[in-house]
Amino acid sequence: MRIRVGAASAALAALLAAAAAVPAQADGHGDAGDDRRTGTGSAAADTFMTRGDYVHFSGTVQGRINAHGWWTKNSGPATSAKVTIWLQGGSGWRTLDKGVKTVPPGGGSNKRAVANWGCTNFVAKNDFRSVVDVDIVGYPDGASKLVTKTQTLYCGI
Repeated sequence: MRIRVGAASAALAALLAAAAAVPAQADGHGDAGDDRRTGTGSAAADTFMTRGDYVHFSGTVQGRINAHGWWTKNSGPATSAKVTIWLQGGSGWRTLDKGVKTVPPGGGSNKRAVANWGCTNFVAKNDFRSVVDVDIVGYPDGASKLVTKTQTLYCGI
């Protein structure tokens, strides 16, 4: 049996390079992103990334879960966007809270929309996710939204 070290090394190098390209996590709670463009066709007015962290327990308010939505600008003249976030949980992805805020790009506590929910108990295990929509102020865009990865938390609805 002959082992092809060169091909295996090249494959491993490609995997490591791909892993290094993944963006860093925000707030230590995981981070999801979705590339989007405003405008139509190849002459888009702006390119940006819709961002959101996974639903998580609040670090400042005990007994609450929350999620954040924001955007980062890749190119273009836009300076603000209306960010809407829905925190969803339970059967059929019922919306538990909705947050809307017009913010500049970047994230951080003053540049994001927040949705939160007060847990009724810490015995019931439920699935939660967030849905984030970014609308660049002054430019049309499509209907796509970012849906974050489902998180299972001990938080009663």
